Amino acid sequence: MKASMLLATQEKALRDRVRQDLGHLCTVQVSASSGATYATLVKKSFDVVLVDANLPHFDSLAFVHALRHAPGRGALVVTRGRIDPVVYIGQPRTWEPVPAPTGTAAIELIRGRLDPAAARTIGEVRYQPKEDTFFVALRNGKTYELSRKVIEPDDGTPIVGEPKVIHGGEAFEVRQKSGKVYQVAWDFVLYHQEPVYPYHKGRPEQREAEAATALRIGDRIRQERTARGWSLSDLAERSRMQPPNLSRLESGKHVPSLDTLERVAQALGMRVVDLVAS
Repeated sequence: MKASMLLATQEKALRDRVRQDLGHLCTVQVSASSGATYATLVKKSFDVVLVDANLPHFDSLAFVHALRHAPGRGALVVTRGRIDPVVYIGQPRTWEPVPAPTGTAAIELIRGRLDPAAARTIGEVRYQPKEDTFFVALRNGKTYELSRKVIEPDDGTPIVGEPKVIHGGEAFEVRQKSGKVYQVAWDFVLYHQEPVYPYHKGRPEQREAEAATALRIGDRIRQERTARGWSLSDLAERSRMQPPNLSRLESGKHVPSLDTLERVAQALGMRVVDLVAS
C-alpha cells in the first residue's frame, strides 16, 4: 500500500515534479490554499505533508494547530522554507518538522524516507577517531554509530583516510595502516544498531536462530576435523587461528564471521557453503 501525501502549494512546477518523482511511492493530494490545507489536515491522516511556507496567507501557528488536531499517529512534515520558530515550543511528539530550502531538496528528503531501498542503502560514512566509531548515514535519513570493536576483520591499526561507500551503497570499505582492507555491509550496521530491524541481534528470535546456527556449524567443523584425524591444534595452525578461538567455534559459542569461515573451509579443503549448509 502506497503512503499518502498532502502537498500544499500553488506552484505548478513543484506539483508536477512531486507527481513525477514521488508518484510511484505515494498518492498525492494537492491543496492550493492555506485555509484548505488547515481544514484537510484536521480531517485526514497523511504519512507525509509538504507545505510551501510561501503559500499566500500561510500562518505558521494555524498550521501547527491543524497538525496538533490531525488524526492518526503523525507524519513527516517537510516545509519548503522555514516556518516561525516559535511554533516549535511545546510541539507535539507525533510529527517531525524538517525544513528544506528548495523543492528539489524536499523531494529528495521525502524520497529517502519513503523508498524501501533507502532503508538498506548507505549514503555516507565518517570515521570518528575520538569515539573509535563509524558514523553511518543511510539514504532514508537514519544515522548510526558503529563501534570498530564489533567488526571482526578490523585488526586495530589506525584507519587510513575516510571510509568509502561502495557497490551503490550496499557497503562501505575501510583501509587500515597495516594494509588490511575490509568491507562492512548495510545489514551488518542494522544488525548491531537498529532495534526494529527483523534480524537485530537483540531480538529473542534472532538470538535463538543464531545459537542454533552456531551449534550446527561448530558440530560440522568438529566432524570434518576428526574425520581427517587432526587435533584442534592442527586445524588451528592450518587455518591461522588461535586454538581457544577454534574451540569456542566448535562448541557453538558464536556464529563465525565470513572471514573465519573462509579460513576454516580453506584449511579443510571445503567450500564455505558446505560448512554452513543445514
